[in-house]
Amino acid sequence: MKEKLRDKTRDDLEFALRSADIDAVMAERGRWEEDVRKSAFRRSLGIIDINGGPVTSINVLKIDGSQYSPPQWWVVLLVPAELPGAADHPIKVSTHRKKSFPLFGKVTSVAWQGEDYGSGLIESLDRQHELANLIHHVGDLEIESHAGEHTGWTIQIKARLKPDASDWQTLVDLAEQLRSLTY
Repeated sequence: MKEKLRDKTRDDLEFALRSADIDAVMAERGRWEEDVRKSAFRRSLGIIDINGGPVTSINVLKIDGSQYSPPQWWVVLLVPAELPGAADHPIKVSTHRKKSFPLFGKVTSVAWQGEDYGSGLIESLDRQHELANLIHHVGDLEIESHAGEHTGWTIQIKARLKPDASDWQTLVDLAEQLRSLTY
């Protein structure tokens, strides 16, 4: 009975990744990565390990729905990297999707905003058309640098994600760009 009621978002993501020929394996519960980008109201549904490439694991987060709001999901890609400046100057940039009509309109453009401490990250992200196309149909992205238990980058997508091979390649290219960024 408990298995039937369990949220299968992580299972669906792992299946979509494996269908796109990505070496993805669901990890055992209770790992420290489940705490990355988790907050008071968000809970982790678990980790998916990715073998090979700059993204090493994915944390799937959820806020349960209530009487007044629907449930929400986030997918957090963990990209380990050496970031000596992250403790003093954490980078945090996110997208803002502009629509033809507020709330219901079609997405017309994507703008990046936040603090990049002169690294040129925002300007670089603004020029990437494949990334903008991904954001148009997937949802908003947030990129953040971390120092501490997870030293590196997180790419957070506010949506349930079922990437195909081209979507995954766009995310891998973004992760490689972040790993090569120095500030």
